[in-house]
Amino acid sequence: MTYDLHPALPATPTPKDYSRIHFDPAALPAKRIVGLLACQRDPLLRTLTRRVVAAHPAPDVPLAQKGRDRKKATPSSSAAPSGAATPTGALWEVELEDTVIFPEGGGQPWDTGVLRVADANGGTHAFTIEACVRRGLDAVHRVRVPPGSAVDFAALPGLEASVEVDWERRLDHMVTHTAQHLLSAVLDRRELPTLSWGMGQHPSTEAPYVELPRGLTWPEAEAVEAECNAHIREQLRVWIDVTVQGEGVRDDERAGDVEREERGIPKDYTGGVIRHCNITGVDRNACCGTQCPDLSYVSFLHVLPPSTPHAATQPSSSTPTRLYFVAGPRAIAHLASASRELSRAGQAVNVGRADVYERVARIEANRFEQAEAAKAMKGELARLVASAAAAKDGAIVTLHRAERATHDFDFLSAVAGAFCDARPDATLVLTSAVAPPALLLVQSKDADKAKAVFERLKTLLAGEDKARVKGGGARGRYMAKVDGKWAKGDGAAVEQVVQELA
Repeated sequence: MTYDLHPALPATPTPKDYSRIHFDPAALPAKRIVGLLACQRDPLLRTLTRRVVAAHPAPDVPLAQKGRDRKKATPSSSAAPSGAATPTGALWEVELEDTVIFPEGGGQPWDTGVLRVADANGGTHAFTIEACVRRGLDAVHRVRVPPGSAVDFAALPGLEASVEVDWERRLDHMVTHTAQHLLSAVLDRRELPTLSWGMGQHPSTEAPYVELPRGLTWPEAEAVEAECNAHIREQLRVWIDVTVQGEGVRDDERAGDVEREERGIPKDYTGGVIRHCNITGVDRNACCGTQCPDLSYVSFLHVLPPSTPHAATQPSSSTPTRLYFVAGPRAIAHLASASRELSRAGQAVNVGRADVYERVARIEANRFEQAEAAKAMKGELARLVASAAAAKDGAIVTLHRAERATHDFDFLSAVAGAFCDARPDATLVLTSAVAPPALLLVQSKDADKAKAVFERLKTLLAGEDKARVKGGGARGRYMAKVDGKWAKGDGAAVEQVVQELA
């Protein structure tokens, strides 16, 4: 048996049995708790007028959006989108008897919108709702009040106010959340339970993800996508069962749907309700977010190809791995962006879009061959340079280079290794200076000698700037980077060490 909650909400295309309350709500207070908010009972309702219950200045503490793209917030911000102008004015926290503004939860970011209230003269004023958060059972709106506002927010309790949700943001979040439920249900049938999920808040076009126990192959991902889109084409009904926290829905009221695992309820949510999201014949799972009334709103779901090589028949990872997807408006934006990037890539390599993969694969193969050839040539050059250095007299041999192509520790190490094999009785001091920082390498079969030479060089090259030389080593091999331009005085310091310790 299900019950109606009064007063009824304004009519929308949402089916009347979308939200199915399985307990008598007659004794509920007029103020709706999180779990029974208008936005959760009718996800297509965009505006609502209700009485203000509480209004007070927001505490001067940071408020950061939870979830995948959370950023550090300042006391004066409510995690505004990147690139947005810094808002001015005071922040107020406002609670109403009911609201169409969803407070974040279940992995879904909060809604934003507009609060409209009247001033003492009857004029209507609109204020930006920057965020909405859950505190216990309450939905708390964070409202920006510009300087010099004609509305006295302290006097709002007891008066009526209207709230309107930012529909573009809500639709993006809601469609993505419903798509995630569908995707997780399809994956669960393949014994791939969702460990966690995340999505960036609107207007991000970044792909959301579900975290799975292992990676997928390309054929597996394509099969999952095909099954999801088959259900979307069927326009399967979605509805919400609502029960008192600690109770459940009778089996004869559950339509035979399989229930996935139920995640933990927040510790500060007590005395409330539990909501189960149902997709006809596909899924039943606890959820506090807003869900589409049917899968037609999702339109299309695309599973991004996994990182497993496309020709692989076995997953490349047996550890928890993220599978990315896009759906609805975000899929359109994401795929449009990907299409433009594909065209740009084709122009960059001078081929049509359909030939980009083949051309890039050929370029990469050529690059690998050239890199291997260059590596072999540098190895041969290193042996020649080492041979020339080994022919020099002295217990400490110095060698300075100024060639950009060999200005790296790999080359210097190859030279030093070949030198020490040829002159096990000597110590090599190698320097390379093309652009700051210069490179220093000291190597010898005599570990104590190498350390003494390196420490003395480090002292002389650093001078008064103790942080100029950064590096170290052990067992006869020491490397360091020398900040700043390599000057004549640095070369003289090397010669001084040779004279002192040879």
